[in-house]
Amino acid sequence: MASIIDIKEECALHVRNFDFTYKGAEAPSLKKITMPIAKNSITALIGPSGCGKTTLLRSFNRMHDLYPGNKYEGEILFDGRNILDPKEDLIHLRTRIGMIFQKPTAFPMSIYDNVAYGMRLQGIKNKTELNDRVEKALKDAAIWKEVSDRLKHDANGLSGGQQQRLCIARAIAVEPEVLLFDEPTSALDPISTQGIEKLIIELKDRVSIIIVTHNMQQAARVSDYTGFMYLGDLIELGYTEELFVTPKEKLTQEYITGKFG
Repeated sequence: MASIIDIKEECALHVRNFDFTYKGAEAPSLKKITMPIAKNSITALIGPSGCGKTTLLRSFNRMHDLYPGNKYEGEILFDGRNILDPKEDLIHLRTRIGMIFQKPTAFPMSIYDNVAYGMRLQGIKNKTELNDRVEKALKDAAIWKEVSDRLKHDANGLSGGQQQRLCIARAIAVEPEVLLFDEPTSALDPISTQGIEKLIIELKDRVSIIIVTHNMQQAARVSDYTGFMYLGDLIELGYTEELFVTPKEKLTQEYITGKFG
């Protein structure tokens, strides 16, 4: 039985009895996951490789649907409805629940067009509005000063840390309610990592954030809540400080003290 904190705040997402099975697999990769995700907070998911944390993260905006044959069961409630409903509009869902991947993936186009891309898909064509929102997103992603004089340049000319901040600008430009971060600093140097962590903390005032990280120190630095996963199960979810100092589950304690990993 998992140890799950009773979150008092409003929830951005609520997972209930959620199973996920990859195509052709005999057993589910995620088993009976139940957890609340607090609104305007940062929830970190930690655990050893292969424990299911990225599989869970990608379920929150149905990324697994890009590969047919995967199977969901249970509920992931967002804005009062179950997003696992087969009739869910996935393009609209991924606008409201955006994702930042482990490796920065700038589109092969200009810096400006990278940020404007999602807004144009939403039907925004007014040049003044596009200009204003591109500038705001780049400022919010703490990269405007570095790129304001080269918005028409190829985005792939940016450094890794700059490309990751550009990807964050692209995601927040469409004004999502939730942002999913899949090990967003694992390919970055320590200075770029520090910048991304600072940015994530600043963003929680306007979006709810879920971050998968293999780095327990990072989870301790940035998150309000931490969930520990092991072999497809959610073992414990609690306030980050309490989970790292006084975990309720023996398995959690063994993991954070380095007895396995």
